[in-house]
Amino acid sequence: MSKKQKQNVQKQTLLSPENYIRKKSRNLPVVKCVINKYWNESGLASILIVRQHSNGNYTFCSYLVDKSCLGVKDTMYWFNEPQEVLDKYETDIVEQYESEEISYALAHNIIFAALEFAEEYGFKPHRDFTSVTQYFLEEDDDNVPLIDVHCGNADGKPAYMNTGYETPELQKRIICQLEKTAGKGNYDIYINMDNDRLDENYLYEDEFEEEYDDKNDNNEV
Repeated sequence: MSKKQKQNVQKQTLLSPENYIRKKSRNLPVVKCVINKYWNESGLASILIVRQHSNGNYTFCSYLVDKSCLGVKDTMYWFNEPQEVLDKYETDIVEQYESEEISYALAHNIIFAALEFAEEYGFKPHRDFTSVTQYFLEEDDDNVPLIDVHCGNADGKPAYMNTGYETPELQKRIICQLEKTAGKGNYDIYINMDNDRLDENYLYEDEFEEEYDDKNDNNEV
C-alpha cells in the first residue's frame, strides 16, 4: 500500500463507519449494483450497491425492498472491506437466488419509488435506512435519471405479501394499517395466518404507527 493510500485509510478511520457513510460515501464511485433476477415479478427486490475506496477496499450496502407495499424492509452496511469480504457476500447472494447486475439509476429508482409508495400508506423504512444507508445513495434529484418503477399490484394498489419477516401479530397490524389508509377492498393480501380470523378491531386506528415503529426498531420488518 502506498503512502498516499495509507493516509487515506487513516483519514477514513477518524470517522465511525456510520458517520463516514453519512458524510463521505457519496464521494466514492459506484462500481457495481446487483439485484435478484425476478424482482419485478415477485415485488421483492434485494439490492446490493458497492462503492470503492481509493485504497482498493469497498463499502457496500444492501436493501431489501418491498415495492408492493412496505418499502425498505431491511438494510445492512459494510465499511471499507477487502475484496474477499465482498466476494463472500456476493457468493452468498448467488446461493440464495439468481442475480444480475443493473445500473445505479435503476437501483436508485426502485428504492425511492418503493419508499414513496409505502409512505402513502403510512409505512416507514427500516430505521437503519433512515439513520445510515439512505446517505449511501445519491440525492434523489434530477441528477439521477428518472425510471418508471411500477409499485403495488397490477392496478397500482398495495399488495401485502408475508415473506417470513413479520410475526402473526405484526401481520395483523399491517393489515389494520391498510384498512385505515387504503380502505377495505383497496389492497391485496398474500399471507398464511394459520386460519386465524382477522379481527377488524385488533388495533385502534391511531395505535398502528407507534406499534409498527417499535417493531421496526427491533428489526422485525
